[in-house]
Amino acid sequence: MNYLFQNDPALYQVIQRIGCFFRSALHLAELKAGRALTAQEINALWEKSKKLEYITTLHGEKNCVANSAAIANLALQTLGCSGKFVEVAVFRNGVFTWYASVKERRADAFIQKIRQGGPSGTHFLCVDKNGDALFEPHDPPIKALGIFYTICYRYDGGEDDRAA
Repeated sequence: MNYLFQNDPALYQVIQRIGCFFRSALHLAELKAGRALTAQEINALWEKSKKLEYITTLHGEKNCVANSAAIANLALQTLGCSGKFVEVAVFRNGVFTWYASVKERRADAFIQKIRQGGPSGTHFLCVDKNGDALFEPHDPPIKALGIFYTICYRYDGGEDDRAA
């Protein structure tokens, strides 16, 4: 399947520059649905995410993803899926830190934050449970200089949703 990279010229300039976390969140939904989002759908999801303040200003930085699970869930809706993603833990230095609200300790999807040598210093990508890249949102791929942490998500799926 041909998934759009964050730096695809059909996407908004802001997504092309700093959209790796956003694009990774959308990719979680694409995997579940078994369908790639179009450029028009991705741009519309950016607008909707900003309107709902899932993308906002944090610590003085504009256009920060504040709720990646909610963004993935908007994409699920766009793709016709009834399930939802819930952020459940952070994996750092070989240790899971499960959120207190989490009753079922299960993680099905992962977005990793890495250190890189570019201007932002960080980058996000989708990985599997072993930390191996599933989807690198930038083309060409960004070289990792280290791993900060991995965000873990549980998928509570609808019966009709395609398995990843």
